[in-house]
Amino acid sequence: MPDNEAPVDISVVIPTYNRGSQLRPLLEALLNQDARGVSYEVLVVDNNSSDNTAAVIEAARLSDPSRLIRYFFEPRQGVSYARNTGIAHARAPIIAFLDDDVVPATDWAYSVKQAMDRYPEADCIGGRIQAVWKRPPPSWLDAAHKGPLALQDWPDARWVNRESASNCLVTANLACRRQLFQDVGLFSPDFPRDQDRELEMRFWRAGKQGLYSPTMDVYVDVPQERLTKRYHRRWRVTTGSYHAKLRFPDRVDGNGHFHDHEPTRRRLLGAPLFMYRECLGHLIGWCKTLVSNNADRRFYHESRLWYYGSFFWTRFKTDVLPRWRFPFSERRGRPSPGGVHDEARRRTADIVEPPSVPDLR
Repeated sequence: MPDNEAPVDISVVIPTYNRGSQLRPLLEALLNQDARGVSYEVLVVDNNSSDNTAAVIEAARLSDPSRLIRYFFEPRQGVSYARNTGIAHARAPIIAFLDDDVVPATDWAYSVKQAMDRYPEADCIGGRIQAVWKRPPPSWLDAAHKGPLALQDWPDARWVNRESASNCLVTANLACRRQLFQDVGLFSPDFPRDQDRELEMRFWRAGKQGLYSPTMDVYVDVPQERLTKRYHRRWRVTTGSYHAKLRFPDRVDGNGHFHDHEPTRRRLLGAPLFMYRECLGHLIGWCKTLVSNNADRRFYHESRLWYYGSFFWTRFKTDVLPRWRFPFSERRGRPSPGGVHDEARRRTADIVEPPSVPDLR
């Protein structure tokens, strides 16, 4: 493998925060890749960890005669800052992201390069994220609950773009062409969660092409916490709030088509009426499970109700409440904060203002 001064095919960016124990198997897997001639570097960005993360990375660096690993410290808290730091220091034309709790397959680096070469029209390619079950999952945890587990395991390749924008290519296993960030911008620190969804909405708006490939495999040992209903409820609440801020359901219709501008729809308290219909369907489904005594199906509907409740409340706060609180601002000579609704629309007209992009050459 080349040293830190030689050109490389892939820059692997790993943001990490207080997961020193989980980094070891990930770094070992990257240092022992069956790369078949593909050259790569590993950029580990310590996002202000307070545990033994730095020591684990240093031990891996000292055990690596090929000098694949590069260490960076990012004091600003947030995975977007960490990923952007990795992008700024990456040297390869392909920048691949891994989460700090996954373990790549032995041929992962080779598979990334093969996929990017096979599909030159793809600006980014997401790979498969498979669960390693060290204990049987609970009975209610079926495919409908994969989102909170950050799993991505479809059997066939599929395109993700402005015509098919419902799915999100998860950044736990995502390779992007360097030029993509020059064209569209970096990860937005305004979104501590769903930053991959926000970035990809900018991709699709710019006409970029994404692809899911089942040939790029990583594995994750699902933490016990994520196997609890409490975690899934919290995840749905957080996701509902961020989808409201992103205006994701407004921009992506039921057929998965991405719209540059929000289609004209009837709204109630800032949210499209179709979302109330969907919410009502889940409420009826939840009531039916009380009669059938199907607890697993009941939790499916309950988890969706948490999502919709959070979405509606966020929209009410951002689009409606400011107008109710300051209805006479313009009469008093002040700018109308009813414009918060307009401001939300203005900001999301371009999704968000992307962070400035450093010179990546």
